[in-house]
Amino acid sequence: MTENTMTITGPVVSLSSMAMLVELRISTWTARKRDNETTMDVNTSKEADQDAGSVYKYLMAGSDHLKKIEKYSAKCRAWNSTQTLPWMKGVGLLPMENFFKYREQLGTMEANFHALVKDFIIAYPQIKNDQAFKLGKYYRADEFPDVDTLPRRFKFEYNFLPVPESGDFRINCEARVKADLQEQYEKMFSDKLSEAMRDPWDRLHAVLMHMTDKLTDKEDGDRKIFRDSLIDNAIDLCDLLTRLNVTKDPELEKARRMLEQAVTTTDIDDLRSDVGARLELRTNVQDILNKFNW
Repeated sequence: MTENTMTITGPVVSLSSMAMLVELRISTWTARKRDNETTMDVNTSKEADQDAGSVYKYLMAGSDHLKKIEKYSAKCRAWNSTQTLPWMKGVGLLPMENFFKYREQLGTMEANFHALVKDFIIAYPQIKNDQAFKLGKYYRADEFPDVDTLPRRFKFEYNFLPVPESGDFRINCEARVKADLQEQYEKMFSDKLSEAMRDPWDRLHAVLMHMTDKLTDKEDGDRKIFRDSLIDNAIDLCDLLTRLNVTKDPELEKARRMLEQAVTTTDIDDLRSDVGARLELRTNVQDILNKFNW
């Protein structure tokens, strides 16, 4: 893939009114404990040093309450990644055009998360009793936390932060030092913004390449198997890109419109039954791949 060489030139683009930073932190109780006795037995049986290996037990074995919370937490983190642009570890760039949709869905996910936690806490006393049978010789009652301490082991937290303005160094130092800091920041900012805007291009490229592969029939002439999501995911991405294009990149918008036009007039059942329909859409998708500098 040829890398898109989009760069931010001239003065640093001001994003303070166009985007904000968002930090999402979700944590859950792991319910995992190191079993020292079993660890010692295993290492001894393997004739190994005692720090060679460790055995951990899952205190909630056989129960799906905590697993539901863990899976939902992973879903929330994945959704957050799709709705923001990468900025720095743990922090995403959220375009203002996507803020209200993001905030609404975030509130729904937060409520769902706490509802799952509440269900788990209600069921916990009975689950704790059941674990004596499910854990067998691994069971130790003193390793299970009191129910009153459980709520603080689950967190769904987020912070919305302004994008720092270029040159906002309110420190007492020599003008030369401050100028060096400003220059360093502007370079970092420009690099970060270029990296952030590389992400929607990568997402679009991945969807186009996947469509090209699935729309190319097998050598024997049979079509490949594909789901409704082949078109649905492309439509969803076209909608999302209208809100993620924080720099108003005209080339990205042009590519988005070309894909949107190609897929919104396509019927998934026609693709499955008509080789001509597959060929037409594949040609349109390939035209997008050929037109832009990926």
